[in-house]
Amino acid sequence: MQRKRPVGSEWSKFVDAWGKADHDGKVLLAEKFKVSYDLAKHWISDFRAEVPETSSGRYSLEELLSNRSATQLDFVSFDLETSNLQADFSVLLTASIKPFGKEAMVFRADSYPNWKKDRSNDKAIVVDIANELAKHAVIITHYGTRFDIPYFRAKMVKHGLPPLPQMFAVDSWRIARDNFQVSSRRLKNLAEFFEIGNKEGVEGGLWMAAAYDGSKEAMDKIVEHNVIDVEVLEKLACLSFPYLKFIRRL
Repeated sequence: MQRKRPVGSEWSKFVDAWGKADHDGKVLLAEKFKVSYDLAKHWISDFRAEVPETSSGRYSLEELLSNRSATQLDFVSFDLETSNLQADFSVLLTASIKPFGKEAMVFRADSYPNWKKDRSNDKAIVVDIANELAKHAVIITHYGTRFDIPYFRAKMVKHGLPPLPQMFAVDSWRIARDNFQVSSRRLKNLAEFFEIGNKEGVEGGLWMAAAYDGSKEAMDKIVEHNVIDVEVLEKLACLSFPYLKFIRRL
């Protein structure tokens, strides 16, 4: 009787080992699972047909869970607040990283020594954010694949930092775009419609006061806004996950 394909963690280990092995290693792996090489190859072929990998970097959840490159296999919500939408015309003001079910970790530029005299140099805060992000496996953002991630990458390159390790990204904006027919996919509108939080609008004067005047009061309000964003984002992600069809490599 032909053995059925393994499932769960056993299958994840098989896929991971198969991907790393040469031909002889694949033969030995098949023997270890007490099947022929041709059957093992057939398993992999069927699996790839079920969840094709494309040039866009799409991965199935099984493939994601078989990866162990990050320090912690977990999900974090991530949001940036910046003085402008372009990395070469702005500084990074605050960032919040919220591990699932835990308090948000806040990074704010005015807590660094160079804020008063060298505000245009945001290297220190970028380094700290990168070090924290590198500890996690999956980053959840809203419109982050279009803004937060490219912006942060540009800052990392500017400051001579190495790329983040192999990680994965979930963008709730993309999920909303593909699945929810609503008037706006902005986080504020989705939060109100799904009743998952009270996200305030952006008051431009606060960002001006923080970036140009170094106002602590303005930064306090921006940080509050930043934390609310990741709290709402975590709730939106929980609502969105049933519609998640694949994981993108970051």
